[in-house]
Amino acid sequence: MTDDTVRWGVLSTAGISESLIPGLLAATGSELAGIASRSAGRAEAAAARWGCRAYPSYEQLLDDPSIEAVYIPLPNHLHAEWTVRALEAGKHVLCEKPLALTVGEVDLIAEAAKRTGRHVLEAFMYRHAPRWRRAVSLVASGAIGEPRVVRIGFAFWVPLDLANIRFIPEVGGGIIWDMGCYAANMARGVLGREPVEVFGFPDVREGQPAETTFTGVMRFGPMVNAPFWVSFDFHNPFAQVEVVGSDGWLIMPGTGFRQEPFTRLLLHRGDEEMYVDGGEPEVETFPFIDPYRLEVEHLAAAIRGRAPLAHSLDDARANTAVLLAMHASRVSGAPAKVG
Repeated sequence: MTDDTVRWGVLSTAGISESLIPGLLAATGSELAGIASRSAGRAEAAAARWGCRAYPSYEQLLDDPSIEAVYIPLPNHLHAEWTVRALEAGKHVLCEKPLALTVGEVDLIAEAAKRTGRHVLEAFMYRHAPRWRRAVSLVASGAIGEPRVVRIGFAFWVPLDLANIRFIPEVGGGIIWDMGCYAANMARGVLGREPVEVFGFPDVREGQPAETTFTGVMRFGPMVNAPFWVSFDFHNPFAQVEVVGSDGWLIMPGTGFRQEPFTRLLLHRGDEEMYVDGGEPEVETFPFIDPYRLEVEHLAAAIRGRAPLAHSLDDARANTAVLLAMHASRVSGAPAKVG
């Protein structure tokens, strides 16, 4: 550790920390200083495992002036409250997605961040991965012509468990908040624009109180659409993201999240049909780099003034608006305007 090292605290011992903390420990310029829980026993067990200090309450961790930044993996309905409380305590914040459940909550966070002069980053770790950045660059450069369709599919099987917060609507459960946020963020990010409306329909597994699958389309304007599905009811397909343009396409097999030995980007350009006359896609291979580590390093660099944040709270607000439109369409069974 050096004087330039950012000291981090983690609010809660939530399961997602199993992914974030190894990335934080490997990150250059950051140190895990403490973990807080409402259970002193859980805090002590987690602190012993990860080699840091235990705090028996979130408030005690936020009161520690030696901690500069906090990671918030609390249930969705607590994200906005504790992000604001952390900002008011003088901390920078990396908050799990979704940052908030209303645009009004995002506005409160933005006001607190401006007032305190602290950074807030919504934790979409995939955005920092080299393959994703390359895909965005290719689309923006016109490598596939004008983008027409962004197809996104994310799924994983979650067994029936009524105590699992993923299924409790009152705390921001349901597949839209859990994984629909990725679909919205990816479509918006790769297209570099905002959708105008969303149409989708939910499926609810028997015995569950919240939607477990949501299938729909985000419309970005004439001839630009993003069909998508997100689900707790089946598994990921071969490729989670595909972008089709007027003069080509690209696809990204594998999630890039789960330590695959490599991730690939396949690119096809021109008007020849694939495999006709021996036509093959161009393939770029990217060694796995922990996106959680890259995410931590990105925020730490912003905290130290070495680089600006690549994603603002305006982006978080716009993403929240899309998710609210998904919910509106879910309820009405009709297209819903965004914003």
